[in-house]
Amino acid sequence: MRKPVCWTDKNHEGGKREVRVTFHGDSVKWQFRVAGTEEWDYATPPTEDDWKQLEERIQNLHQRGHILEHERELVKRRVYTPDTPRKKKETSPRDPNLIWKD
Repeated sequence: MRKPVCWTDKNHEGGKREVRVTFHGDSVKWQFRVAGTEEWDYATPPTEDDWKQLEERIQNLHQRGHILEHERELVKRRVYTPDTPRKKKETSPRDPNLIWKD
């Protein structure tokens, strides 16, 4: 998996907000976390300002060769795919290997 594009939005109305964007095939997935919270928000769609900020960051990364042209085009077309949170892992007292929690 490629490294996500991340930044801190200091102008968010609820205080500082961490933004993380990942690319998977033909989808762009957004995740948000307000300062002081542990949980990521996977359901909130990005605002127009979020898209503009991502475009600026993608342009800079593309000039340095860190982003593929395909990913840049997805951002230009505003392809948004709601993300779903991953299942948490926990250990089993009987099995030292990690198991998936439902």
